[in-house]
Amino acid sequence: MAVKSIRALMGEMKKSFDKSDRSGWKVLQGMNRGYYDAFLTGDDHLWQIKSEEVGQGEMVAVGTKISRSDEDIEKIMRNGSPVPFGTMTPMNRNLSIIMAGMQTYSSESSSLLCREYLSGKQASLEQKLRGQVDKMMDDPVFRKRYREHKNRVARAYL
Repeated sequence: MAVKSIRALMGEMKKSFDKSDRSGWKVLQGMNRGYYDAFLTGDDHLWQIKSEEVGQGEMVAVGTKISRSDEDIEKIMRNGSPVPFGTMTPMNRNLSIIMAGMQTYSSESSSLLCREYLSGKQASLEQKLRGQVDKMMDDPVFRKRYREHKNRVARAYL
């Protein structure tokens, strides 16, 4: 399981989404020790995205495809509160992937997925995902580029 940038992961998920029955996709999100865990199922796959908020409504994130989806995972993903979901991931200068809809929010359910239903490699994956988010947050070059990107996007709407 390779940890990927959010851009690469969203591209992979979009390809899968475009080929699938789009009504079967689900999102579960919850908090886990200061990080957000989002699990997305669709096209018989399960993806995990780990993110940290760097500003109001702005996140840094990494993720990976972690397993095949099954009935037990689908059942857990339905437990929680339905809340609106939306995210925009810039892919290049002219293209962004926008996801929107309803998600289930439950820190308990997302934690349960991490602890009991995913492979024994989950602890290692958690550590890799958390480490990658921390590495991005600690990198002054990344922080500078992130601020520049944020300013460039803000100017586009003025």
